[in-house]
Amino acid sequence: MRKNTICIIIAFYIIFNTPCLSFDPKNHFPFKKKQPIQKQKMVETKQEWEIEAKNVPLSERNNETIEEEKSTKKYYQPTPHYVFEKYNYPQGKRQLNIEDVKKNLYSYPYIVSDINCHYVAYPRYYFSPDIKQISSNFYVEKLDTTKTKTKRILDYDHNQLERKAIIQAGTKETYPNLFNGLTLVDWSADSKKLLIKEQVGSTLNGIYKTYLYIHFLGNENQESYTIKLLDLDNAIKNYYLDWENLQLIKYRYDIEPLGFSADNDNLIIVLSYVYDKNNKKIFLGAWSYNCYTHEIILLSKTNAIYEISANGLILRRSYD
Repeated sequence: MRKNTICIIIAFYIIFNTPCLSFDPKNHFPFKKKQPIQKQKMVETKQEWEIEAKNVPLSERNNETIEEEKSTKKYYQPTPHYVFEKYNYPQGKRQLNIEDVKKNLYSYPYIVSDINCHYVAYPRYYFSPDIKQISSNFYVEKLDTTKTKTKRILDYDHNQLERKAIIQAGTKETYPNLFNGLTLVDWSADSKKLLIKEQVGSTLNGIYKTYLYIHFLGNENQESYTIKLLDLDNAIKNYYLDWENLQLIKYRYDIEPLGFSADNDNLIIVLSYVYDKNNKKIFLGAWSYNCYTHEIILLSKTNAIYEISANGLILRRSYD
């Protein structure tokens, strides 16, 4: 009995002196309790949005970029090459494109070399926006013959040296809407002469007069020089006044230079026209002018087709 009493006392001692373990549902519940989703409060006014935007640090802002899908297509870009072509073809029909002159206040339409690529000839056009006048200068310059013919043209730089124009048209006078355009007709076959035309007119009403020039390249014994063919213009007017009783001065009359004759490199061929009241072009005749003897001959009153040489060369980029 005494022994049992002692055991009971020891048991009660252990029970009352041992700390109680509390129940923890996190450790004893077999399934984890789902945590509630914290929903971010949306802004409701513009003022709240501005405050929210200011409070977001730049480093925490979402700056994801969508990588564009790279194209797997391959494009073939042909390598350009350059070819020479005849400038005066069709003969006497070459027209300049100077549409950029009013936008840029200048236009550099082309450069044309002689058949040997020793020289280049080219005009430069200028626009005066205050009076809407277009003027031009014409240049003839040497090429660097140590390079290939193609490189001579490609590497030529007008601004590399101080250039002197052989003809100036309208650059020393001011007149509203005046047009003075210088254009190369062609080089001669011997590369010693150039035929140049100056078209005079209005930027509003078109061309009403054409003048011709011949420029002679110099050599060791003679300097280069230029002549204006006023005697050709006078000869045509006098002929029709004396033989046809036609006063060309009363009409809109013009000439069209074709170039140098294929049969005689010293002759230039010119066609003359007059316009009726309906602006219809009427052929008057074909004339020849000898560059050295200054002899003027009426070739025909009906035939406007002649063998004309094409000598000047222009460089054209090609992808063929």
